[in-house]
Amino acid sequence: MPPAPRRTLPATAPQAPQARSYFPAPTYGRHAPTLPPNEPVPGETEEWEAVTAVRPDTPHVRALRFVSTAGDLLAALVLIGGGMSLIGLASHL
Repeated sequence: MPPAPRRTLPATAPQAPQARSYFPAPTYGRHAPTLPPNEPVPGETEEWEAVTAVRPDTPHVRALRFVSTAGDLLAALVLIGGGMSLIGLASHL
């Protein structure tokens, strides 16, 4: 029995990139929102930043930072020490 003749398929042209749509949802076609009139553009310097230093380095400011850091360390020491002593007290009862 002779084999069946092969059918040849017509050559198809590739689709144009405009015809293909990977993201058909309209959400992806939206434009970026516009900023309100008085909203600063990211990276733009405001007037007060150009005149005043953001973080001045004076002895008074350094002293406040030291007091704040020392207070945080003291609070951490009290919390950790108190927790350890409570655990020790609970284990001896």
